[in-house]
Amino acid sequence: MIGFPELVCRGNPERRIALRTGDFSIWECLLGVHYTTLFLAVLFGLKLHAQKKFRDADLRFYWATLICCFLLVVEDVLETWSSYDPALRFWRILFSVTGYILRPTAGVCMLLLVYPPERRTWKLWILWFLNAAVNLTAFFSPLAFTFDAEYAFVRGPLGYVVFIVSFLYLLMILYTVWNRFYERKPAERWILIMCVVGCMGAALVDAFFGRVHLNEALMVACVFLYIFLRSHDNYMDPLTSLRNRFAFYDDTEHLDKSISAIATLDMNGLKRLNDSKGHTEGDRALAAIGNCLSQISSRTVISYRVGGDEFVILFLDQDEETVKSAVRAVRDSVTAAGYSISAGYTMSTGKESLDELMLISDRNMYKDKSEYYQQQGRDRRARPRV
Repeated sequence: MIGFPELVCRGNPERRIALRTGDFSIWECLLGVHYTTLFLAVLFGLKLHAQKKFRDADLRFYWATLICCFLLVVEDVLETWSSYDPALRFWRILFSVTGYILRPTAGVCMLLLVYPPERRTWKLWILWFLNAAVNLTAFFSPLAFTFDAEYAFVRGPLGYVVFIVSFLYLLMILYTVWNRFYERKPAERWILIMCVVGCMGAALVDAFFGRVHLNEALMVACVFLYIFLRSHDNYMDPLTSLRNRFAFYDDTEHLDKSISAIATLDMNGLKRLNDSKGHTEGDRALAAIGNCLSQISSRTVISYRVGGDEFVILFLDQDEETVKSAVRAVRDSVTAAGYSISAGYTMSTGKESLDELMLISDRNMYKDKSEYYQQQGRDRRARPRV
């Protein structure tokens, strides 16, 4: 009787007995074990195909993760098929190595999805290359894994590198999500974190019990990551990368008790710039102002573009000196970029409504704007905010 490793036939004891006797059905393994993964892969693939304009630059990472999960299913079926015939030893090694390379590939693709585009670097692939190099040794060395005299799987001294690397990528995803996509909405944040933790758990189960749960966990995590990032993008202004008007109203609902001040800002001379140099130059100016606001933004200082040339800053639990310093810093950086803004702010006493705070801040901002145009030798009637 041919020996069969616990880490290969994912299923119940009857399936392992069937493999030992050679009574193996590829369709049974494909559908009986991987039905959920395939079902999610097909649905998610249809969604990605239809959503061509969503994060165009990142769609390739979604597709790469999806393809990795699909290939892991194929790899598992073929590796299981080759596991009961010693004559297929080379193919079994090839399929096993392929699976051990695909797992971290899915992990690094998911990491690239959440990683800031400007910070993506080849260094993120170092662990991937290390894992690939270790597992490729299976063709000529038992360093990663081998098969004993009874053709049973034997893990080598570096056999857990694939799980360690996958685990590290998941930790990096967790760290990046926590820092980059921090929002004061515990439920949404913890849903995504639990997806990552679930993948970690699936990796541990695969490592010690040999069940095929990682493929399903990766697919579920990828779908939720897509939903999260899509929701996140709905809150973002594509021109300035600041949070938009929808995000502003949503945030003020659950941050109302933490708002200590509001600042409103308005670009000076946008219409004149659009008329003289075109809307492309106007968009470039708004993007520059957005970049200046991003420099002072944090978890307690949140910047929004709420209209064409209108911006708002929410200050959470900040004193007036901090507010003055932030507004001054934005004004100086915008001036250094070659543009001009008018700004006003108001501190909250805890008794005013949001509308009242906005009204007072707007008045201060329009007062500043009036002074600016008087200095420029032009008069301009303040436009009421709608």
